[in-house]
Amino acid sequence: MGAEEHKKKAPRKFKFAVITVSDTASRGEKEDKSGKFLVEELKKAGHERVLYKIVPDEKIEIIGAVVEAFERGAEVVVTSGGTGIASRDVTIESIRPLFDKELTGFGEIFRLMSYEEIGTAAVMTRATAGIIRSSGRAMAIFCLPGSLGAAKTGIRIILNEAGHVLKHGRE
Repeated sequence: MGAEEHKKKAPRKFKFAVITVSDTASRGEKEDKSGKFLVEELKKAGHERVLYKIVPDEKIEIIGAVVEAFERGAEVVVTSGGTGIASRDVTIESIRPLFDKELTGFGEIFRLMSYEEIGTAAVMTRATAGIIRSSGRAMAIFCLPGSLGAAKTGIRIILNEAGHVLKHGRE
């Protein structure tokens, strides 16, 4: 069965959470343009928001927000921020150990699309995605860089593939 056949059987709508990881936005020193954009795009596509949260670049805060999203019934989580290489960028280190399966292809496609937009600076992101399974449920997580440009690039992939990812994640 090809990708198109799988997509036909994938969920069309899902519950989602957006978690922004940013020290400055969590202190109210900067507006969270990326997180708000992601929420609006997912809502426009007909998906249901169960959580929108801004947390500082702290491992326990990030993990806590992911757990809260799961408890609220999120099927798809999109994080924004903390995917770079600065010492405070700990989103990947916080979330990757929770994955039952990592979707390395997401990061590769994201970097390819980013390269087409911003050139070789795309090597600086560690964007990734994965599936977390618990209590008989599966939750897809997509980790994006914090810029508005990254959110615009990432949401194109997410809106095309999140249902497909969920279908297989639930198997």
